[in-house]
Amino acid sequence: MHTKFSNRQFVSFFILIIVLFVLYHVFIWHFLTSKIFNASPHYIGDLGRMSYQIDSIVPRIEEVDLPHRHLEVSDWHNESIDLVTIGDSFSNAMGSGKNPYYQDYLASTLHINILNIQNIDNRLSYIDTIRYLLKNGWLKHVHPKAVLIECVTREAFNHLPETNTSISISADKLSSALSITNFTREFPHPMLINMANYKAPYYYIKYKYSIHAKKEIYKFPLIKNFFSTKDSNHLLIYHDDINSIEKVTESSVSLLNAQLNILSSELTKEGITLIFMPAVDKYDLYYNYVSNRKNYPLNPFFSFLRKEPKQYLFVDTKSILDSLLEQNIRDVFYADDTHWSYLSSELIASDPTFSFLQSKEKY
Repeated sequence: MHTKFSNRQFVSFFILIIVLFVLYHVFIWHFLTSKIFNASPHYIGDLGRMSYQIDSIVPRIEEVDLPHRHLEVSDWHNESIDLVTIGDSFSNAMGSGKNPYYQDYLASTLHINILNIQNIDNRLSYIDTIRYLLKNGWLKHVHPKAVLIECVTREAFNHLPETNTSISISADKLSSALSITNFTREFPHPMLINMANYKAPYYYIKYKYSIHAKKEIYKFPLIKNFFSTKDSNHLLIYHDDINSIEKVTESSVSLLNAQLNILSSELTKEGITLIFMPAVDKYDLYYNYVSNRKNYPLNPFFSFLRKEPKQYLFVDTKSILDSLLEQNIRDVFYADDTHWSYLSSELIASDPTFSFLQSKEKY
């Protein structure tokens, strides 16, 4: 015998479903999702946003308390420049938080003027861009003591020079090209009812049983507590930290080194020193502290590059930051981010590699 719903019962049932639906979203949004996606004015790191690991997030606000800051091209009015920097999100403060620019630590520690520039075209490698600025006279006009190229290790081979790419930018448009950045900390803020309210509890639970619950993010257990977050002994890393390792061979590193040597020789003729500072991948830095890592490869990038004959100055960020981990220092990288923290920038700025830039005058 079939029970028929009256119109009133049907409406009541429908209203109950709607109420439960809304209550679910309100509950998940309040206790989980909003802490990741509605944290403004605080910033949440890229790994935290993608993985929904609320116990690893580090809400932070950009704050600067250093005495001397670097310049962006839009702020530069032909002041004397000691160092020109070009690089990826590490060079453009995408980690946010306290003193997010490593350039500001260099400027304050060495008492020098630093100009940060952007890649003038996405088709060009950083080597291509510096070579272009050298050939068209821009670098001669600025006449820095040194140029620093920074790039995260997993992207290093994407910055080998292109053989078939030519570009020409008029002088009046060059400043704009050197100022425009693709990096932003502005992200969409979802409404209270959204798909993330389903994904957040799903991945929050799934990562308790799988280190690779979400394609883009691994979550490795660590043998030590290296973060100041609630989840202090797990490492969130971007999947390309691992996927890119297959590109790291002695020959590929040798090729990169050779191209840097060629650029260095070209810059030296103008009295400019080349500095190469590959930013160590988070996975590579913490690798020795990952438990059960036998099924995951070691990244040999730095060990290969250290052996190469260099005509440029090499800032070994892995070796520098290893020293902090050996002292059990927490938060060398942000727990929820692919970027290192101000602790790393401060130590890197004190590295002797940069000492030739130091000015005796204090600002």
